Amino acid sequence: MSDKIRVAWGITGAGDYIVESMEAMKNLRRDSGVEVTVLLSKDGELVVKWYNLWEELQTSFDRIKSERGPNIPFVAGPLQLGHYAFFFISPATANTSAKIAHGIADSLVTNSVAQTIKGGTPVYIYPVDQKPGSQLTEGPNGEQITITTRQIDLENVEKLRSMEGISVLSHPSEIEKVARALLSDR
Repeated sequence: MSDKIRVAWGITGAGDYIVESMEAMKNLRRDSGVEVTVLLSKDGELVVKWYNLWEELQTSFDRIKSERGPNIPFVAGPLQLGHYAFFFISPATANTSAKIAHGIADSLVTNSVAQTIKGGTPVYIYPVDQKPGSQLTEGPNGEQITITTRQIDLENVEKLRSMEGISVLSHPSEIEKVARALLSDR
């Protein structure tokens, strides 16, 4: 096993804060020298391409794994065994957040979260739907879009907050501070 510190970054099918999530992970990779493995859900890959970020993702990260099934590519085992310092999911859709909150592990990202927690590796998640009411977000062409958070989505985020092994972040930029603290303890 290499002495290189590894982190896993899961991307689901949300566009909200996708650019900020990528910047946070690029900064972490550059400033901390960690090896980042990107895990793309099927819809995560679609959204990265829709936001015209595919080429940037490929040039910024050496290890990109796209979902072909809940356990393909096989990353849940290494996550469970502690081969990664932590698992960060950002942005997380309402669907992914609901699945994790209710113990459903039927996609690459949700299965990886379930196995990661079982092994004691910390999971950090940025769910896009965590503020009540309507918010402005940016679409793939820079257009402003208003989204309204449903009550069920807020309830699922609260369930995530109460789950052992999971920390909910209020913005993707928080991962840099969290990562620095975790990595300084190693």
